[in-house]
Amino acid sequence: MKLRIPYLLLFLFAGATIYSCVKKPEYPSQPVIAYKNFLSYGKPLPSMPYSKDSVELVVSFTDNEGDIGLEKADSTGIFKNGNFYMVEFWDSSGIWAPAFPSNTTTRLDTITYYYRVPLVLKEGEKSQPMKGLIYAKIKPWINVFKKIKLDVYMYDEARNKSNRISTPAITFP
Repeated sequence: MKLRIPYLLLFLFAGATIYSCVKKPEYPSQPVIAYKNFLSYGKPLPSMPYSKDSVELVVSFTDNEGDIGLEKADSTGIFKNGNFYMVEFWDSSGIWAPAFPSNTTTRLDTITYYYRVPLVLKEGEKSQPMKGLIYAKIKPWINVFKKIKLDVYMYDEARNKSNRISTPAITFP
């Protein structure tokens, strides 16, 4: 019996030593996002061949405090519509332009989709470095353009703005 206790203590000491050597990852306080995938679901409507039932944009993120999600009460200022923004552009003969010209002059309007990233850390949890994926579903997806791209950015709870990314060209059948 006396022989087992020293081995147990040695095992626990070795485990504690190894655990203390593992460092937490460090990311910038400003969220960093990157394009991962674009998923489309459903069949096109007969009258609109480029429409889809719904689509999801998949984006990876890192954030040092892990405060990328919003509570339902966070609905004022820049969080009025959400904290994840997708701005649509369409391909007009090789030139990317905002989605809809508002008139025949130089002013162009864009379509912006808003998404509210759900709360990741519960209230009272200590902030911690975090990475993961965001699946932003847009429904219904009725698109009159055959080829689009999205410019995407987000804000964390501390109002730090992420980098702005552009998706590759997304072509609808």
